Amino acid sequence: MATTTNILVLLKFFASKQNSPMIDFFEFCDYLKKYSEHHLGEQPTLQVYIDKTTEALQKELDKYAETKQIMRLDGPNDKKLIFVVQYVIEKTAEKYKDIALNPSIPFPSESDLPKNTPKSIVMRNEAADLLAKLLSTPTVENDKILYGLMLPQDAPTILLPSSVSAVSLIETSILKLQTFLKKEDRHDYFLKKLTMSNPGKELTTKNFFNGFVDRPDHGIEILKDTTDNFYLWHQMCHFIKQDYGKVKDFTQEDLSTLQSVFLIEIASNYFKSKNQTETKKTNALKALEGILNKPPYYFTFEAITKFSDKNGVPLLGQYSEDDLKAFLHEKTTDGNNHELPELLVFKTSGEERYFICKSKVLQLIIMLCTDARTSVREVIKAEWTTALKNFDVLPEMQNQETFENRLENEVAVQSPILHALLSSSFLQLLSYDTNGSGERVTLFENGNLLPYSELLLMNRNELLTDSKILLPFWYTLPVISWIARLFLRPPKSQRGKKAKSKAQAYRESEEEKKLADEEAERFTNNPTVSKRVAIKNAARDAEAALVPESSTLDREIESYHGMWNKIIEPTAANNLTEDVNVLIRDYVRKIIRTMKTKDFSVERIKSIADSLVKSPALQKIKEHDALEMYIQLYIIKLVKNISVV
Repeated sequence: MATTTNILVLLKFFASKQNSPMIDFFEFCDYLKKYSEHHLGEQPTLQVYIDKTTEALQKELDKYAETKQIMRLDGPNDKKLIFVVQYVIEKTAEKYKDIALNPSIPFPSESDLPKNTPKSIVMRNEAADLLAKLLSTPTVENDKILYGLMLPQDAPTILLPSSVSAVSLIETSILKLQTFLKKEDRHDYFLKKLTMSNPGKELTTKNFFNGFVDRPDHGIEILKDTTDNFYLWHQMCHFIKQDYGKVKDFTQEDLSTLQSVFLIEIASNYFKSKNQTETKKTNALKALEGILNKPPYYFTFEAITKFSDKNGVPLLGQYSEDDLKAFLHEKTTDGNNHELPELLVFKTSGEERYFICKSKVLQLIIMLCTDARTSVREVIKAEWTTALKNFDVLPEMQNQETFENRLENEVAVQSPILHALLSSSFLQLLSYDTNGSGERVTLFENGNLLPYSELLLMNRNELLTDSKILLPFWYTLPVISWIARLFLRPPKSQRGKKAKSKAQAYRESEEEKKLADEEAERFTNNPTVSKRVAIKNAARDAEAALVPESSTLDREIESYHGMWNKIIEPTAANNLTEDVNVLIRDYVRKIIRTMKTKDFSVERIKSIADSLVKSPALQKIKEHDALEMYIQLYIIKLVKNISVV
């Protein structure tokens, strides 16, 4: 042994010389003192064990006792004993190496421990619980534990040092079972039972059985296969246990085989459960990808955590939050040097963070530009008309650059998502990306974003002309308008006040309606009224989840309507819209009568919309995603318009 100052190493060495983990304290003191004197020249720090052997050793033993690597015991005749736990653990680990060479050697058990071994050195656990824990965390964090695996049917407890991996234990069990089944009488007997129990699958069963018995290096892979093999595994284990159930006096080989069967069954169940969990997680992540590609196309992390599958079951739970974060990180960073990642991230002016699929950016920008054009035009037109009535001339009426700034500011208010996308760093790069939507991005000219007036198809002069048209005719008569200006122009303090946005006015109106409904409920002791108010409030909650704050319900409905109804001829387009609306109304009318208030949620609305989109009547409409979103919003509108009394 090389010279060392580690007391634990010296304890294990002394125990191995005595071939016992139990050491007399004073005998070891004498050994330590002689050892220190002999090696003092090589290790001067050993001087302390020469001068104050007992005190210095006691201090070291306290440290190892705290970590349970040794135990101090009182022996007969006032003897002080040291039990070296680490010696027992290492000896048990060596036995597993012997079993790998000779599978007939039984598993180490508590009866193999030296006499007077403290029972507390064995950490007993149910085998299924411990193996699940060890298999899920294969890295050995602590090699100083001696586990006791408690098996079903009162089978002897198996000792497992933490330095021996759970996979090694399973491989040892497989090796033992393979050795058991290789014996000719057992081989033919169990093969016959297995094939007879699977009529029509004789060849598959035989290949499985022989593949297991003849491939000692392939056992763990077969065990992890959770297809048809899982059923055959359990059948084979059941037959072996069934045969041993008739035995009264077990030999050591019988016990060892039974222990192996129990361990293999536990491992097989673990791998099957793990495979099911992984499959469930994979399917949930696929469903997540599908939802990310559906309207409204942009989502916050909080919104993503609330996604549900087609059955209304939350996706978060089918995968963990860490899995979700890892998925989003991968999707937002997996692009190579020449491509943008599949999932892009952008922020609004309010620092809210959104995720959007790369392939949907252009489509969303076009949709939002079309939608914003109407709302922005209405706001500016109303503001300009008011200013002209007050005989004011705003800078943006005369200067194109100021007009562009006015448009950008209004877009930031009316459509913050559009403004954030147009200001994003990835938008220009998207035009060079080969795996985008397949359409060429034409939002830039000479490396600069097109003016907002071009993006929104809005002409300053036309807008000014339209605003003037709304003025009374005498505003165009110079003398009369000059005189009217002297008397009708409001004070400077009242001019230039910014009007409320359409979304703000809409929400204030909705809040008033809500208060009116609740007031009506308060003065009417009618269960029907209470139910209607409750379901209307549920619809308002669903609206808050589906409609952005900067928009209104009707505006969103109109936006999605334009996406799925692409018929140009007005009469045909109106007929199609009415047919779809009637279908939705009839369906909602049927279910709303029996639906409980608590069941009317975003998930339920999505489920109804999904059912309607898949109905034969709507199959010819190609834009299913936009239609589905339209149906969801239209259902909310219908429910909100239910009369309370």
